[in-house]
Amino acid sequence: MTKVQSLSGQQKLRQLARKQLGGDLQSAGTVRQSTAPLPLDELQGNASFIDKHQQLSSRAGVALTEQELFAGFTLAERANRRIQMRQEQQQLNLERVMTLALDYCTEMQTSQDVDPDWFSAYCELVLDISSHSMQKLWAKILAGEISGPGSFSLKTLLLLKQMNHKDAIALQLAASLSCRIKSQEPAHIYFGYVQQGSLWRWLAGKSRGMLNLSQFGLTYPQILNLIDLGLLHQSEIESGELGKNQQLQWYYHQQLLQGRTKHQGLVLQYYKFTSIGAELLPLLSSQPNPQYWQALQQLLADVIVFHQPG
Repeated sequence: MTKVQSLSGQQKLRQLARKQLGGDLQSAGTVRQSTAPLPLDELQGNASFIDKHQQLSSRAGVALTEQELFAGFTLAERANRRIQMRQEQQQLNLERVMTLALDYCTEMQTSQDVDPDWFSAYCELVLDISSHSMQKLWAKILAGEISGPGSFSLKTLLLLKQMNHKDAIALQLAASLSCRIKSQEPAHIYFGYVQQGSLWRWLAGKSRGMLNLSQFGLTYPQILNLIDLGLLHQSEIESGELGKNQQLQWYYHQQLLQGRTKHQGLVLQYYKFTSIGAELLPLLSSQPNPQYWQALQQLLADVIVFHQPG
């Protein structure tokens, strides 16, 4: 990456827009006034089947009535019309994403430019992103890359391209349940423990404990889907055995909780985010789940003594 003059995030974004779009960014209101069809996720929920069918056909550039079909256009002309409509929709998608990115750009001055190959690949991938919620996620990625070039790999962009709105919701739910012990990166989703080497605890039925994450919104099918997408590692992971009286600091969003282990041989169980999942976590505006945090502390209270930091 070459050194350039220091510019703010918004200035760099406008500079990139002029190179890619051939002009400055329009305001969000101007972009919304385009005659292109609305994204499907912005259709009214109570629209009729016919309305939705017509909307889909319009987006595809396909005539639905005989009057439209035989209005003097040849098959080749109708094909060209469909191609033109697709290109216009792609252009609109790109402009909407870049306009949304203005809201996430900081005023911090940076002297490094975005890799031109990265930006070219980014623009190609954004062309077919018409869901408003996914457009916001892509806009955050561009803003993040402008403020810190190299923050998001092309591999992450390619995986994000495969995600739909439901995938993004599942990832956001996973992020809401993620926490970490100091020095651990990225955050993990803790759900259980195993206490090794205690016959009495095994006989008392206290040698292990587990949470059902579906009680807190994250279902097992969603976990499997995140694994298939490459956002979570393929199997449940166990920590190494922790020693007796080992000090722990738990970070859950903005909350800090300290504790120490009661016995030798404690093993914590969790789901681990992949490197790609970890790159996407900071982009999600996830909120903590107090019920999960309380349930996790109650589960681990038998093997860890917790106390609030002084």
